[in-house]
Amino acid sequence: MPHSSPPDSPRGRPPARVLLLLCAVALTLHGCLLDGVPLDAPQLPLARTAAATSVQVRSVPLADDAVAQPVPPTPMPLPQMAQASRHTAPIEPGVMSVASERVAFDASGAAPVASVVDGAMAQPPSEGGSAAVTTELKAPVPASSEPAPPVLRQVDRVVPVYRTRMPPATALAYEIRRGMFSGSGELTWRPAAGRYEMRLQLGVAGFNVLTQASQGGFDAAGLAPLRFTDQRGHRPARAANFQRDAHKITYSSSHDEYALPEGSQDRLSWMIQLPAVVAAEPKRAQAGGEVLMVVSGARADVAVWTFAFVGAETIETTKGPVRTLRFTRTPQGPRDLLADVWLDPARHHLPVRVQLSQGEDGDVIEMLLREQRSPAAP
Repeated sequence: MPHSSPPDSPRGRPPARVLLLLCAVALTLHGCLLDGVPLDAPQLPLARTAAATSVQVRSVPLADDAVAQPVPPTPMPLPQMAQASRHTAPIEPGVMSVASERVAFDASGAAPVASVVDGAMAQPPSEGGSAAVTTELKAPVPASSEPAPPVLRQVDRVVPVYRTRMPPATALAYEIRRGMFSGSGELTWRPAAGRYEMRLQLGVAGFNVLTQASQGGFDAAGLAPLRFTDQRGHRPARAANFQRDAHKITYSSSHDEYALPEGSQDRLSWMIQLPAVVAAEPKRAQAGGEVLMVVSGARADVAVWTFAFVGAETIETTKGPVRTLRFTRTPQGPRDLLADVWLDPARHHLPVRVQLSQGEDGDVIEMLLREQRSPAAP
């Protein structure tokens, strides 16, 4: 029987072995591409659709006799990648699209995928639900907690600078009267080596009603206070600090700050500054004469004090009559300090009588000189 030859294969169709080889190469290529896709990279957007996993892979056609080589994925900018993910048609669960073919695969064992969505960490989708944002990665920038710097306040007028002649060290003992009560007080003045210390202590009916202290130095305008403390009764002391390098006055009980003009005094140092000015400039003790100075208390109460000359008066003291020069500081408000002071030219113009009251209707504290002596050692 004659041997029959196999029929010729249709023209243009590759043999079955070549088709099998191409299929194996294509599957190998797809596996390599899938292994190269960084699914866990934080810069990839997380799909906001159902829980199905969708991966698009591009395949390259091969010639009959060509050797298949893996083709690396073309990097896509993040905005285009996000836009492409929104326009991709949904894929059935468990199906991967490869070119024009549909290949089934099992995604149940896939590793969880974490990605970043709008600056937050998105957790992998749970069964029957979509991905949820759980952890905020972008921490809010905290607002500055530093307080605003205080405004440096200014006095409302310019005061002149006077010549001064300082009195020597001394201690003045006073009788104190406050209404029906009486007591004693002492003003101590100690200048030495370009610096000074002074202290005033008043007691009425056995109780300490006022303790003030001033420390500082001297400059062309006279006394230059550095620190002033004020204590009333048993209340805590308050302080004013004259920061001359910074040209300002600060306070222990207030955030207010005042500019420090030349010649500024505190509420104790004025009792020596005024006699020093009148001693150096006698014309201030004539009709129409006055002495102006910036005075600060310990409660951020800064004002320009004007001591107007009232006239010459004779007052009675325990040592006999004394011829004095009277100056008055008129209060500028209902709670402002009214000060009357009588200066003795025979005692370097030191005050031999002082009346202080808080406003015109306030209680009056009167200090009347009892004796003068050398100050005790500090």
